[in-house]
Order: sequence, then C-alpha cells, then structure tokens
Amino acid sequence: MLSEESVVTVPADAGPGPVAGTDVVFLPQAFDHGTPVYPAHTTQLVDQLTAQGVTARTWHPAAESEILSARGPVADTLLQIAVGIASSAGWYAIQSMLRSRSGPLRVIAVFEQDGQRRRAELAGNADDVVRALETLDPFGPGRPD
Repeated sequence: MLSEESVVTVPADAGPGPVAGTDVVFLPQAFDHGTPVYPAHTTQLVDQLTAQGVTARTWHPAAESEILSARGPVADTLLQIAVGIASSAGWYAIQSMLRSRSGPLRVIAVFEQDGQRRRAELAGNADDVVRALETLDPFGPGRPD
C-alpha cells in the first residue's frame, strides 16, 4: 500500500522536467542558496541506467551542483529519486531498476501525457511504488511516445 500518491498537472515551465533526447533526467532534491543539491546515489543511478543503454543525466551540470551524502538510518534505507522521463525506454528502465529494490521508496516523476506536463509523487514499499508506476504508464499501448 502506498503511503503517498499524487498525480497532478503542472505548468510546462514549472521547473525541471523531461528533456527531449534524454530518456531520464534526475532532478535536484533541493536547492541550497541557489545551488542544486542531488542525493549521493544519483551518480550511481545515472551509471546504472547508462549501462542499460538508456540516456540519463542530471538536470544541472556537475560543476554547477552539489552531491549531498547524508548518512543515518533513514538515509541508508529510503531511496528518494526525482526524475523527468521523456521516453518509454526511460519509463521502463526506471521501473526495472526499482524492481530490484526493497524497502521504502519515494519517487517524483515528471512526464508529458496527453499534451500536458504531469507530476507524480509516490511513496511506499518498493513493490507498491513499481505497481503504481506500471498503472500510471504514460507510454503504454495507444499512447504517443
């Protein structure tokens, strides 16, 4: 069961989101005095997706952002990601990557659907989050990619 589920339409210029020509774009978790902050696991996730043949990167160049390494029981067990997804390859690669996880997950996914930008926020056990992503699938049969 999900502890958080929200899918809303947001303005296309409401901040970082999908990028044409890139399957998955990791979005900053926060900003510190204007500097985008990414969780420490972001680099590993980009590498993991790239190894699967998916184009993946962070929204901001490494030289303009900060990687935050938070340690502690919550930071060690909760995987939090925010992504802009521009293709079915990216959507399914994220699901595949998350299927190998267990424990709590929090995912923010920004994507285009029916000509509108959508933002989904899902939190809960990994299996439940993946099932919710499968149901939400904006790239499924009958949808343009």
